[in-house]
Amino acid sequence: MAKIILASHGGLSKGMKDSVSMIVGDLAKDIETYSLLPGQNPEGFYQEVLKEAKECEEQILILCDIKGGSVHTALSKLAVLDNVMVFSGMNMGLVLDAVMKGLNGKLELAEANDLIEAAKDGMTVMNGMTSEDDEDF
Repeated sequence: MAKIILASHGGLSKGMKDSVSMIVGDLAKDIETYSLLPGQNPEGFYQEVLKEAKECEEQILILCDIKGGSVHTALSKLAVLDNVMVFSGMNMGLVLDAVMKGLNGKLELAEANDLIEAAKDGMTVMNGMTSEDDEDF
């Protein structure tokens, strides 16, 4: 089973865990969250997760809020460790898929890329015009 860490600016990571818990219940209980608040340094997260990753035998999936943000930049340094994968662009679909895939053991790179593609596929925009993809109801 993979360990999942949600990391964000502000309370997004805590809110994401709460929302995911509504759908998967106890499967989300072990998700850890890190929230960078004003005045905090993301280097503190890095040091804390680095220590944890070095002691952990499980794979660690770190889902960060935004690519290139200070949280992602700091935690991306952990990707050099064999048991760590760092994602950016956290959204609920990505977190739910990571939780479900993480139950099956170690996530391979191809599976990680599938998670990203599925998260992208879950994004749409709608307006008053009908889309070619609309289904008849």
